[in-house]
Amino acid sequence: MASLTPTPSSPAKPTKPKPSHPPVSVLPSQFARVYALAHPALLLSLVAYRFNSVVNDPVAELLGDIPFLVGLQVVFVMGCLPPAGATTSEQKDAASSGTESSKKVPGPRRRGHPGKGTSGSGFSTGLVLVAWKLMPALLSLTLTILLATPILSLLLVLFGAPLTTHHALTFLCGAHMALLSVFPLIYVHGVDGAVWREIWGAARPVDGLWGGSLGTALGAWFGAVPVPLDWDRPWQAYPITILTGAYIGYCVGMLGGRVNGVFGKRIEFAPSQEEQGARVDVKVD
Repeated sequence: MASLTPTPSSPAKPTKPKPSHPPVSVLPSQFARVYALAHPALLLSLVAYRFNSVVNDPVAELLGDIPFLVGLQVVFVMGCLPPAGATTSEQKDAASSGTESSKKVPGPRRRGHPGKGTSGSGFSTGLVLVAWKLMPALLSLTLTILLATPILSLLLVLFGAPLTTHHALTFLCGAHMALLSVFPLIYVHGVDGAVWREIWGAARPVDGLWGGSLGTALGAWFGAVPVPLDWDRPWQAYPITILTGAYIGYCVGMLGGRVNGVFGKRIEFAPSQEEQGARVDVKVD
């Protein structure tokens, strides 16, 4: 006679893998703190100011908006975020103490940044610091255009964008979304595979960058709702509402990811029975 008897098991509880990088904080300088708050307002102002023009001529206006978006994003990443390869000490300083540390600036010093005891002038020091941040910004921008934009354009098609028409609009929509969501992530994390697996697996600690990327995706998803509705409004045309939702979602996610109580948290999924250690043994009499 066979009976199923639940047998308690006592395996060691699986420990959650620690993230390879801590959540990214805005740099502790005064400019970074001020511009990090002003940046979402500037992006939404750009959307509002150009909205009617986008409705009237979407291809030309979305193409013309890209230089403005690139400029705002470059200022944001260079002025407010630590570049890839020099994130560890700067992120820990910003996340733990909240004060700028003059002792830990490993990135610029490794690349010839003049420190104490050097004879470099303040102007040359500033040029070195700008160059140190400009190079990863340009590399991140190149990867965003060459890799992220085509991938997001393909995802738009897979989620219902026109396949045989509106190719320019799909590509421009993907470019705007890539510059919003992917460009800052590449600037900070580079091509670290462990971090990108956490990003795609929703296992990253919440910060403004990951929150902005998630907000871009959710905003674009909700922004697609008005497109098929029979309202006969010119602003319903593809991809105006999708891109507007992406901008709004990015700004909300970026600000929300920095809120106390949210920053540094991770999305928790319900554990399975195997993770809880529950086991059912079959006994045969």
